[in-house]
Amino acid sequence: MKVAIIGAGAVGGLLAARLGATDAEVTLVARPNAASAIRRSGLTMVTPLNRVARLSPRVTDDSLSLGPQDLVFLCVKAHALRGTIDTLTPLLGPETAIVPMVNGIPWWYPHRQPAPLADRPLASVDPDGLLWRTIDPDRVVGATSFVAVEGDGPCRIRHVSDQRFVFGDAGDRDSPAVDRIVTLFGQAGFQPAKTADIRQAIWVKLWGNLAFNPLSVLTGSTLGRLCNDPGTRDTGRAMMLEAKAVAEKLGVVFTTSVDERIAMAAGVGDFKTSMLQDYEAGRRLELDAILGSVIELAERCGVDVPMLRAVLAMVDLRARERREAA
Repeated sequence: MKVAIIGAGAVGGLLAARLGATDAEVTLVARPNAASAIRRSGLTMVTPLNRVARLSPRVTDDSLSLGPQDLVFLCVKAHALRGTIDTLTPLLGPETAIVPMVNGIPWWYPHRQPAPLADRPLASVDPDGLLWRTIDPDRVVGATSFVAVEGDGPCRIRHVSDQRFVFGDAGDRDSPAVDRIVTLFGQAGFQPAKTADIRQAIWVKLWGNLAFNPLSVLTGSTLGRLCNDPGTRDTGRAMMLEAKAVAEKLGVVFTTSVDERIAMAAGVGDFKTSMLQDYEAGRRLELDAILGSVIELAERCGVDVPMLRAVLAMVDLRARERREAA
């Protein structure tokens, strides 16, 4: 099986390290500078048990040299997906499955869904429909992960906790590609699961992200602190309840309560959310995919989400002030 991983960040590095230990032919596709650094220094991974593994993954900055792949994982931020199209195209064969490992509501979410989604692209995550037109949603295997992983310096990643991934066909079909991915991730030592309703899994992950990622930027606090402080916990809970009302309007059935989901997040402990990591590094925040998309869906469903709107406005201003000060 030929597998390409586009993006050499924390998640892409983790997949390259772990999937590369299987029988699959795994290649990490990175930007020229990152590819050169990894070829020169390798990739260092710190495990949840603080064991250090030094690896030499196969890496390239030229996707054209690889030819068609069986699986392509897109391990970039949601707002960076548009920049992967030229890299992705040479990797596609007739049966290639595309697996976007992105936070928030993905661009393919309305695919084969009833009104008010009805195959209408989301302006918040795909403003001009470019992703919808150029990446066939019928190729997509939806994915969500519950792993906590972070960059820990050049060519170094730290896998903080958890092994869980959930995969499901974007068109809610029984796809052989999903089975292949679940098998591959099991061989890599992860805890993968197949679902017939990937959108429900996406909301369970997003539920925590849309509340505590933005709050982490506003406060500078870790996930554990945010979940255990009464004030920020109540604020996050209110945001999650608004999002739950939106999701239920779209037919999502939650089998986890708000408080159970907060407990899951609190269990990660003193971990900086990916959004706080991006803020501190001066990178663009995933606000459109994590909050803007939910607000857009709320508008389609006729659901009022004042807390989500207020927090988005505050975090957006904070991010703009940071950029202006740079």
